[in-house]
Amino acid sequence: IRLAKAEQITWTSLDYDKKPKAVPQKIIPPAESAQRPSYPSSKSKKDWDKLEAEVKKEEKEEKLEGDAALNKFFRDIYSDADEDMRRAMMKSFVESNGTVLSTNWKDVGSKKVEGSPPDGMELKKWEY
Repeated sequence: IRLAKAEQITWTSLDYDKKPKAVPQKIIPPAESAQRPSYPSSKSKKDWDKLEAEVKKEEKEEKLEGDAALNKFFRDIYSDADEDMRRAMMKSFVESNGTVLSTNWKDVGSKKVEGSPPDGMELKKWEY
């Protein structure tokens, strides 16, 4: 059971005595602008915003090669794209079995995307 106090005072005990042993003290509500209490810790405090900024800076400056660079390139295109561009990329990639990646929703949205294999290869349809 939770009950609210009629007056905001600190009780000296939970038992009722007709004569109080000590004068109850008024509780002073914390100021709205007061900071949260900090608890002692053996670890030093970390500035997570600063750490995030450093990681993003390192990711931008990172020099990748081969497939990693290609994947980062497509990841950057996708993250900076608007909703129609993302839908076009997903639809074209899935329908072509990973052989076509289009960013134009007006072109991709109205028809089925056919796969186009690289030179010297043929596209096989697999039955499920």
